[in-house]
Amino acid sequence: MAFGGASVGVRSEINVTPLVDVVLVLLIIFMVMTPMLLKEISLTVPEKAETTIVQPTAASQVVVSLSREGTIQINHEPIAESLLTEKIHEIMSARAEKLVFFDIDDEAPYGEAMHVMDVCRGAGVKTLGIMTK
Repeated sequence: MAFGGASVGVRSEINVTPLVDVVLVLLIIFMVMTPMLLKEISLTVPEKAETTIVQPTAASQVVVSLSREGTIQINHEPIAESLLTEKIHEIMSARAEKLVFFDIDDEAPYGEAMHVMDVCRGAGVKTLGIMTK
């Protein structure tokens, strides 16, 4: 005995019941999770401490400059490349902080800039700083 007729073929209708079940489950999950995501945490943020940063004077800084022509200067005093090692070693021997800043022209040859940095590193400089415009 057949229910619904003797010759039932393939149904071409879409069964949306499983889709509705999945959508309702997702809706319930989002409804439960949304209040948990919106919880606020109360924090006590400390006040900003009033500190002053002491800037080193320009006289105590060592600045090695390299121009686009390849001329080297230490604190705006021209120096020959052959004397650079001795001069940097002499300056660094009297200092506790072995720091040198480099002011290299944008048009200076890259290889020459790296060479000057290597010479300074070999003369006892521990920290190299590159100045920006």
